[in-house]
Amino acid sequence: MERMAVLVLALCWLGLLLTPGAKAAEDEHMPHDNNQTTDGVQSLCQALDPSPQVQPFVEELTQPPVIDISTGQQLTLGVYKIKQKFHPDLPETTLYAYGTSQETASTPGPTLLATRGIESYVRWENHLNDSEHFLTVDHSIHWANPKSGGVPIVTHLHGGEVLSESDGYPDAWYTSAGELGPAFTTQNYTYANAQPAALLWYHDHTVGITRLNMLAGMNGMYLIKSPGEEPENLPAGEFERLIVVQDKQFHADGAVNFPTVGVSPGVHPSWCPEYYGDTIILNGKAWPVMTVYPTMYRFRMVNAANARYFVMTLSDPKLRFYQIGTDGGYLHKRLKLTTLTMGPAERLDFLIDFSKVTPGSVAYLNNSGNAPYPDGDPAVGLATVMMKFNVVAAPENVTVPQFDLPASQVLGPRVRISTEGAVVRSMTLSEYDDGNDNPTGSLLNGLRWRDPLTETPELNSTEVWEIINLTEDAHPIHLHLVSFRVKSQQAFDAVRQANYNCSFFVPFPDPKSCFTEAPQKPELHHRGWKDTATVYPGKVTVFVVRWATQSGEQFSFDATSGPGYVWHCHILDHEDNDMMRPLKMMAANSSQLP
Repeated sequence: MERMAVLVLALCWLGLLLTPGAKAAEDEHMPHDNNQTTDGVQSLCQALDPSPQVQPFVEELTQPPVIDISTGQQLTLGVYKIKQKFHPDLPETTLYAYGTSQETASTPGPTLLATRGIESYVRWENHLNDSEHFLTVDHSIHWANPKSGGVPIVTHLHGGEVLSESDGYPDAWYTSAGELGPAFTTQNYTYANAQPAALLWYHDHTVGITRLNMLAGMNGMYLIKSPGEEPENLPAGEFERLIVVQDKQFHADGAVNFPTVGVSPGVHPSWCPEYYGDTIILNGKAWPVMTVYPTMYRFRMVNAANARYFVMTLSDPKLRFYQIGTDGGYLHKRLKLTTLTMGPAERLDFLIDFSKVTPGSVAYLNNSGNAPYPDGDPAVGLATVMMKFNVVAAPENVTVPQFDLPASQVLGPRVRISTEGAVVRSMTLSEYDDGNDNPTGSLLNGLRWRDPLTETPELNSTEVWEIINLTEDAHPIHLHLVSFRVKSQQAFDAVRQANYNCSFFVPFPDPKSCFTEAPQKPELHHRGWKDTATVYPGKVTVFVVRWATQSGEQFSFDATSGPGYVWHCHILDHEDNDMMRPLKMMAANSSQLP
């Protein structure tokens, strides 16, 4: 058994588990060399050749096409093999992408516009006829591995309150030739859209190759609107932008540059702990520019990167972020911030007021996220900048609306979940290596994907998840089906804990306690309803999870049916090997495992 797994089990046996920035870019200007590449930030396990040098900020930020899915009619979306240009000076890149046809497919895929209270119906089709994936599949890790070959897919609506049959269960994959995964039920998905207004997103979730399919282009946004229930004084129309952010690395011929040799080839021939690309891409454009008028704009952003955290700042000191929402919808009130942190799979809803900037000025959305986060290598070169804003005066024939969002304005309800009588679960995040300090996998609770089911919460119950990060890096933990509240974070002495010289049973500040501080409030970007939240290294992070809707009501569907749900790390390289566990909802007052 791997070393870390043994440690985790030993901690359980000994009763030690819990019971029931790098400098941000501050100048007004981007990095001085406009042709600079980020060849200092490469794959941790293989020194990838840097992408071809290109001039940033030459293409305007675009918006994906929008499809209204509140009509009552079924929409058919397929995954197709396409070619797409990310920059005028880059050759076309081969991708797998969503669309209503091969001609319309793109990455990101079309934005699906839903209305709260109106069911939507989507048929997800696989039109990939390749005999094998165009990115390197590591056959040593557990994956779909269809017997007849091909590229399997299954689509997950991230953040959706949905039937498990429509959730995109990792083993519910299917190929274009008709081979089906062991948990397959249907390609016709139903989305209740009963939850509050929020930006969700859809992406592939095939067991063992999610990292490949996502990097290949399988993602898009899903926006739930709630007419009459949302604040009316927010920027809309051309003053509201939806953005998918990714990082990629390219070969000279435009192909995605993805490792073909792993960190420990004798164990996993091509698997790497994390993938970091040197090219920052927003809505399918490398380092785009956005022309803005001197007024307020709304940005709704998804981090679709495999592993990269974005720690965002604005280059102009007169500008601020006004965060108004997160994964599960609106915050109670806006937050005025100088920095926004966005881990993989997280969403941010924020405003920038350009009325404070003189027309003719420029500003940059910068990134200072370390890789791995939070204590890895600093971002360098063009990895430190994401996009450029050109502030221009409006033409005389254009009336620019002005928006105001008082700090006192209530946007959404407070997040309140009582923990009285809650079930307490203690979870561990761990890594194991090949004996030479080369990581070869990650685990939740010392268990693999295929190990017996352990998470069986009851419908309408509340649980407290105390997640202990025994690794050196942060992990964005995602729960399917529900939103939750991040209650606290608390640092512990990892050395004493590893040597069994302290106990999690003993509270701080007792000298026998492993904790080195009292529980701390979560960071500001963890406020509100979350479905993905960061668990920092050397800390215990507490989630409060109510297995019901945000309002505490029962789901409008039977969440106990079908294959079930999952929880996992959303660093996709971790998720694929083997940092994902099944989760099966049980009827209320049920103690029987399925």
